[in-house]
Amino acid sequence: MDLGLEALIHASANGRNLHRPEFFRLAAPTERAGLQALLKCTSGIRVHDELPSQLRELVKALNPSVKFQRPDLEEAALAHPGKIPLEEYGVWVYYPWNGRLVHLLDAEEFALVRTDRNRNKITRDEQAVLGSQRVGVIGLSVGQSICLTLALERGFGELRIADFDLLELSNLNRIRSGVHCMGHLKTVNVAREIAELDPFLNVTVFNEGLTRENIERFLLENGKLDVLVDECDSVDIKILCRQHAKAHSIPVIMDTSDRGMMDVERFDLEPERPILHGLIDHLDPNDAAKARTNEEKLPFVLPIMNVDTLSKRMKASMLEIETSVTTWPQLASSVVLGGALGAETIRRMALGQFTASGRWLIDTEDLLSPSTGSQTTESPVPNYGQALTRSTMERMAIGLGKEPGAWTTEQATELVEAAQWAPSAGNLQPWKFLLLSGRLLVFHDGSLGDSHLDSGRLIPSMDMGACLENIRLSAAQRQWAVTITPYPLSEVPQLVAVVDRVPGTASADPLYAALRKRCTNRRKGDARAITASEAQALDVAAQGIAGCRAVVVADRERLSRIAEIIGEAERIRVLNPIGHHELFTKEMRWEIGNGALPDGLDLDSMELSPSEQAAFRVARDPKAMALLSSWHAGRGFMKLTRDAFASASGLAIITTSNNGRSAMLPSGQAMQRVWLQATAIGLAVHPCSAPLLLSHHVRFGTGEHLAKSDRELLLRSLEELRSLCTLGNMEPMFMMRLSHASAPTSRSGRRPLDQCFFVHQNLPT
Repeated sequence: MDLGLEALIHASANGRNLHRPEFFRLAAPTERAGLQALLKCTSGIRVHDELPSQLRELVKALNPSVKFQRPDLEEAALAHPGKIPLEEYGVWVYYPWNGRLVHLLDAEEFALVRTDRNRNKITRDEQAVLGSQRVGVIGLSVGQSICLTLALERGFGELRIADFDLLELSNLNRIRSGVHCMGHLKTVNVAREIAELDPFLNVTVFNEGLTRENIERFLLENGKLDVLVDECDSVDIKILCRQHAKAHSIPVIMDTSDRGMMDVERFDLEPERPILHGLIDHLDPNDAAKARTNEEKLPFVLPIMNVDTLSKRMKASMLEIETSVTTWPQLASSVVLGGALGAETIRRMALGQFTASGRWLIDTEDLLSPSTGSQTTESPVPNYGQALTRSTMERMAIGLGKEPGAWTTEQATELVEAAQWAPSAGNLQPWKFLLLSGRLLVFHDGSLGDSHLDSGRLIPSMDMGACLENIRLSAAQRQWAVTITPYPLSEVPQLVAVVDRVPGTASADPLYAALRKRCTNRRKGDARAITASEAQALDVAAQGIAGCRAVVVADRERLSRIAEIIGEAERIRVLNPIGHHELFTKEMRWEIGNGALPDGLDLDSMELSPSEQAAFRVARDPKAMALLSSWHAGRGFMKLTRDAFASASGLAIITTSNNGRSAMLPSGQAMQRVWLQATAIGLAVHPCSAPLLLSHHVRFGTGEHLAKSDRELLLRSLEELRSLCTLGNMEPMFMMRLSHASAPTSRSGRRPLDQCFFVHQNLPT
């Protein structure tokens, strides 16, 4: 580097934190001498002397009723200083950071002229009130906009600003500043801008930001703040500053730069008000101090911002943080709006015109939306048909009751109770049972178990096959011999099977012992590899059903690639409007801590970290997901699968020798047997069949509701899965992640028996 340039860079760095101008009033001999010394030793000073124009404005401000002609105004302006020479009138202000020397009216007259156009939106009496208040601002992105707006309106007597951060290039999308200011402290940058606008305003900087050590000084030193503005990123400081502000009865305001949300907490008027309106009362504030990454902050940020009122773009963007975007998005238009709203709120509070606590949205996108024209439409809610009722089932099966069976009500009840403990997609339990003249009829209720992304009918086959296997195991445990006749009536697809008791006895199956212990366990494991004997035991269990096998993959490299394939399929499902509705509306149960729910997926059972749970709640919004889909984004959803498989012991794939209808129910039976065996040997099981389900929809169904690119990707992924798992000609039907993990946080509940089991009394005629 050129030595001269290096010397200039070094010299410039020495004055980097200067932010207070120097004042020279030439009527005072010492200050005149000081200015002369400055001019003598400092080269390159640029002088700006527009005092005559300021005097003209002053004369008009002092005489608002006089209509001056230009010559009269000039004369009045020149006469105003009296015998004081123009060079001595007012004050000379030197800005050391930019080498400018500016001749200004002195403080009182300067303020009079600069606020003249405020009146009477702000009267002179009101201006005096505003000029006496102390305002503290933490965080200088939105905070900068609020500070400058307050300065423009002269809305404070003292401004205290705190931020430890430096101005960077990425800040310049929303912070009004020049590229020459990069590398400066944000506090210094704001203080300089205010000084260049109005050198008489009192700005106190806390260059270290707000800390536990200096917060009392920030709030109280040289007089208690009248209002605190929180625009910092640290959730720890957000909580801390409110705790202290509440203790000192200082109101707090916050703008989130999303949908123009203005938050006000009047601790001065409501000393018992919970901080942040009670939105984080369920969280431990000590955990906020430990949050460093965006992911760790998310469980606090979402309640603070209120996930339900976030804009769709903010929700979608938050799900992309550290995937396709680096951090929370902010736009200059939103930040500038926040500056206006913040300054307006502070002014009206100071003047007693605004006394409420709460949250207000000034959503410009909503306000400026045309009443007609193109609007985003919500996807229609899928229709899954009418629920099966007892009378409907009786009408469907009218002919089957003519040959009475051998089951008593008590015996059938025992079988149904066991059947209910079978797994089902989304824990929707789509089975219903009718005891008709001693025969046990097993139905599939499409209103519960159908999926519009499963025209190949894979889900019902898995669900109902597992249900039938539980019935068979329960009967064998009691040494009852049974026959299971699948799909006895071709014209009634809802009737899955008829279970009859036949003469003879059956031998108990040891898998029965795990029937009520079996559950979905999404916990992460210890990554201990599955053993050869464990893998063999799973395959033997699957072979208990003719034509079925269990292929186990434990190789870490292959598992990693399989995780990517599963994650991609999950991404397709979640971003698809139908798939999103089925998971987030049809399957999920969002209440927490109410015990086992009778159906659906309890949020606790998802085993999500606080940040993942927060993101899951964001993902609940279908409009946000539609945005992600339109951006070809959503890769963040793959992280859950990737992390889960990093701790997995292996993957089991249930296969059949053919893919015809006759193989469908047996594959569900084999799936249940493998799951029971995994439970028996201490393995946690988490179904992860999205690639198979969706590719089955394409191959054997209509592929409807899936984009062409997604259909093609799913078929390619299926072939890669076949290769990775060396399946040969076997047909993959179901996949489950296997782990050595601790017990799940929550287990899925079951519906009451009287909601799914009916006993026919009078045979219809």
